[in-house]
Amino acid sequence: MGATRNTGQSAVDLRIWGKARGLGDDRYPVVCHLLDAAAVMRVLWRDSVSPGLRAAVSADLGVSEPEAGRLLELWAGLHDIGKITPSFQQQVAVPAGYPLTNVDQGLPHDVAGGRWLASALREAGYPDERRKRVAKLVAQVVGGHHGCFHEPHPAAVHAENRAGLGLGEGPWDEQREAAFAALRVIVEAPDPPPAMSPHTAAVVCGLVILADWLVSQIPYIKQRLPDVPASGDIPRLRTFFEGSLLQAPGLLADAGLGRLRLRPGGFSEEFPFAPNALQSSVTERLPSLATGPGLLMIAAPMGMGKTETAFHAARVMGEAAGTSGTFVALPTTATADQMYSRFADYLARRSDHPAPLTLLHSMAWLSPVYTLLDGSTGTGGESTDDIASHDLAARVAATEWLRGAKRGLLAQAAVGTVDQALLAVLPLRHNTVRMSALAQKTVVIDEVHAFDPYMRDLLCVLLRWLGRLGAPVVLLSATLPRHVARELCAAYLGGGADALGRASELELPYPGWAYVQRDMAASVTTSVPVADRERRSLAVTLAPVAIAKGGEVDRMPRLQAELAALLSHGGCAAVICTTVDHAQATYRALRDWFAQERAHGRPAPELRLLHSRFPARQRERITEEVIAAYGKGGDRSTPSVLVATQVIEQSLDVDFDLIITDLAPFELLLQRAGRGHRHPVNDAARPAWARTPRMVVLTAPGGDTPRVPQVWRYVYPHAALVRAQRLLERRGQEPIVIPDDVQGLVDAANPGERLGAADPLLEGYETAELESLAAVMVKRQSANLAAIDTPEKLKRLHRLTARDLSEDVAGTRFDADSQRVLPCFVDAEGTYRLGGFDGEELPRPTGEGRLTRDQRAAVMHHTVPVRGSLLTDRSPALDPPEEWSTDPLLGRLVLLPHTAGADGGVRGPAIGDRLFTLDPEEGLLIRRR
Repeated sequence: MGATRNTGQSAVDLRIWGKARGLGDDRYPVVCHLLDAAAVMRVLWRDSVSPGLRAAVSADLGVSEPEAGRLLELWAGLHDIGKITPSFQQQVAVPAGYPLTNVDQGLPHDVAGGRWLASALREAGYPDERRKRVAKLVAQVVGGHHGCFHEPHPAAVHAENRAGLGLGEGPWDEQREAAFAALRVIVEAPDPPPAMSPHTAAVVCGLVILADWLVSQIPYIKQRLPDVPASGDIPRLRTFFEGSLLQAPGLLADAGLGRLRLRPGGFSEEFPFAPNALQSSVTERLPSLATGPGLLMIAAPMGMGKTETAFHAARVMGEAAGTSGTFVALPTTATADQMYSRFADYLARRSDHPAPLTLLHSMAWLSPVYTLLDGSTGTGGESTDDIASHDLAARVAATEWLRGAKRGLLAQAAVGTVDQALLAVLPLRHNTVRMSALAQKTVVIDEVHAFDPYMRDLLCVLLRWLGRLGAPVVLLSATLPRHVARELCAAYLGGGADALGRASELELPYPGWAYVQRDMAASVTTSVPVADRERRSLAVTLAPVAIAKGGEVDRMPRLQAELAALLSHGGCAAVICTTVDHAQATYRALRDWFAQERAHGRPAPELRLLHSRFPARQRERITEEVIAAYGKGGDRSTPSVLVATQVIEQSLDVDFDLIITDLAPFELLLQRAGRGHRHPVNDAARPAWARTPRMVVLTAPGGDTPRVPQVWRYVYPHAALVRAQRLLERRGQEPIVIPDDVQGLVDAANPGERLGAADPLLEGYETAELESLAAVMVKRQSANLAAIDTPEKLKRLHRLTARDLSEDVAGTRFDADSQRVLPCFVDAEGTYRLGGFDGEELPRPTGEGRLTRDQRAAVMHHTVPVRGSLLTDRSPALDPPEEWSTDPLLGRLVLLPHTAGADGGVRGPAIGDRLFTLDPEEGLLIRRR
């Protein structure tokens, strides 16, 4: 199958292979793989890529949508042109007649393809002037198909310099030209585009990568092998291409790619209940405002149905902007798990066709709801009926392909942590796949008030990309400071002087919403009326705590006083502590008190504990019990107390008669207060002492001149705690009226970064403010260093990615110092076991040398996250088994072996000056020796 001539053009040599792995003795010609990719791109552009992104790409290229599609077909087809080089072909076999002189043996084929195309595209008429370097950009797109852009070779744009690039000469160059020419003829490539922006090149690269992924699947290649033509002339290659086009729709369907189709309708048609004032306002006004991609910000108290409002708004805005899916982002894995079930139910009711829904966070593959809805076996032994109906599972189950690494955002619908979106603006390999996926979706981000300055700056970069690419965004918050709302609005509008000016005029009402588009002169704001019956008067009791020697906080005198009525008359309360150590200590103290009550014949409430340092499966079980006990319509007949950390303040649907909380920044106190008297349906079961909402704030001693404990200042900014306490002290006995008082108090507690501006709430604590501003500056500078360029500033594609940065260590959160440990138990024979001395042995790899999914899950269910800085002095004896070293998850674990003492007690290991012991009730205890 050598090179021949056809109508004056060299035929492609089919001996030049493109795929060999997994094919036995067969070789798949590189030109066939290129044609496969071009064919799949045609179907992707037609059936999967969102109308909005198609329009944005076409407009930026300055061509029609059909022409843009043909250009992307050609570029996708060229992605592996760099395999027609001696350095690549030598991996298996170099065809006879191809010289091995002047060869760069170590040149990767993606780099080779980009280098060769820089001059080849220029010769083909692609602009390469100073302001329109289309040839160089397209060459970088093709060279970036492995997920990492490369810095352009300075000499590559000139054909006379090819000999020095190490690509192979003579027949090699002829074959690259032949493949390029064949692709142009077969896909009927149009004239080169007059222009292309770097940000468009980035998302186009994401689409090229997707096409390559799809046609690189070994089963697909094996299916196509019998259709490989006998020779590489144009007619036979065209016939092969037509066969690829016939196969492409099925390939996309099997992968689960497509467009989300939701039935239109008003709010009452989408949900089985009548809309409230907020929901009615959005459903009545938003459709006439949304004429293209825009930003919707909703600010309202907890319990006003913001989530359902967001689902409805996302559909309306998606229709206007031409998106093809939805991504719902939450602040934590626990809140994402909860949202997954709610969104799955919505999709099952409203989608015209099955809509694959993925769950995206680091531990999603262990979530029982996700694994069961997706048809996975899981490890808990449940059936699908235990969690959801078969119909729901069938309508939202994600395909196996979508569950692969880095593919989850490509699903028509996805729920996950906000980190999954922020990874798109970090210089990571394949971040363009994430960006192209997000650019085709309506992005809903909940709890935006929970972001610190580092995450907020990353979010601003993401909003600038989404705004530029035409993706609509919905932001939700219960306590959003006005200056933060303006900052996020300005980012979506482009971040320039005009955007800052328009955003500075934004007055986000509370409760209410604001909507803005880049092509709108000003934002539209709508205040939501609140009926008197919907207002809540929150009584706040300030209870100073004693600070014991060594800085420990003594809560018990106040807790005993505040919980006395609960012990006598029933009810339920939440006690929220600042740290896990304090929550565990508080749990022990309450447990001892309740035991004394029982010993004297008096009833005592149930006691629960929830924090982040429980093994994963145990934490999951406790969370389910907490939601069942304290959720809407839960059984409240037995008095009970939950001791918890901040894990319950965001999105968990729980409702207590009384909230007792450590001092925290003011907006977080309001979040915690929202976990009290949340559901009117529970009011009838509340005891007489809890007829009205009340929150007890355990404050620092000193009243209006607070002496804030060091441990609280370690977690939260000192200035924020002083502001919160002084705001509450100066209100005296005046209750907080929700929603009327919320925005004013939140803005007073969060005035923004006003260096040198006097703040009466910080008089006498100016040093604390300077420390806070310095910490904010460090976070913002760190975010600026970590994030990719905004689309307006982007000039060089290679700045978007870095070869040596892994998603596992990428910083979507400032100073994210978390590592998972595995408490295990060593029996008398020295065998390491999971869950106890009689538990299962640590799993070993199967005959194939790998751990099965169930084996990995069994281990990860017993792991606990801790601060990595606590593990730096560990012994090599705590490293995982050697057989786990190649596993991306298990290979990074730190073992915590527990042994049985002569006294019957259990001892964990020491690391540095701390002892680590897993307690069955309290979770992982970390104590100083």
